[in-house]
Amino acid sequence: MDEVEIRRATTADLAGAVACMREVLERDMGGYQERWHRDIDDLAATYLHDPRAALFVAVEPGSPDGDDRVLATTAVRPCRLATPPNPPWLSARYNRPEVCQLVRVWVRPEARRRGLARRLVAEATAWAVGAGGYETVYLHTDAGVPGAEAFWRSMPTLEVLDTRPDPFNTVHFEIDVAELSRQSLRQAGAGRLGAVAGRR
Repeated sequence: MDEVEIRRATTADLAGAVACMREVLERDMGGYQERWHRDIDDLAATYLHDPRAALFVAVEPGSPDGDDRVLATTAVRPCRLATPPNPPWLSARYNRPEVCQLVRVWVRPEARRRGLARRLVAEATAWAVGAGGYETVYLHTDAGVPGAEAFWRSMPTLEVLDTRPDPFNTVHFEIDVAELSRQSLRQAGAGRLGAVAGRR
């Protein structure tokens, strides 16, 4: 997996990103639902043409004559929580210009447990509070999806609301941006030290 590249998506990545997203939807989340997943129908309009949105992909290089394969995705967009199903106070707290939502943190089954989601979340969060101009990074997860809640609780997150037993098994979080940045710096430093040691 060392050769997997984490990058901001371009037009060339969109077909692979859609394929990855639809695979995860069908396998883990009961399939596509227009109410919640309509951004997948036009990723370019949602994430490439909006200066306050971005899509990130983990890409495995293909053959010299073939396309790269998208193994995982993560996206950032302005926060626009609907009420219902979200309580009014939650929408009021996060539907603000300085808040973005982290979405589509999805990894193909064969690429899981290899750190790709963590790398994507770090990259997307760094963009959000840098070039994106946001101050707060919000997300929610369906705790009924195997591994989803455990993943987010293993990250530097702050729980905001656990709405279970609602029909969607929703847990709401904020990213602890400062701690995630510190962790990313430590990991980058360890990687550089490992590279130096490997050359000796």
